[in-house]
Amino acid sequence: DKYFEGIPQDVWEYQIGGYQVLRKYLRSRKDRIMDDARRFCRIATALAKTIEVQNEIDEIFMKIEESV
Repeated sequence: DKYFEGIPQDVWEYQIGGYQVLRKYLRSRKDRIMDDARRFCRIATALAKTIEVQNEIDEIFMKIEESV
């Protein structure tokens, strides 16, 4: 009966080790009281920043590859 809004699709779909991070986090807490919503939001924020940094790295890598 509770849910989170505003999670960008790329953050929701982000995977580590073949697992969708946020989905796995929520599933591991199924049938439990959600008393750590702040932690979920922090994880989502960390994933968003990770995606941002990875995109920057990809851009830098492409520039390096073009100059070689």
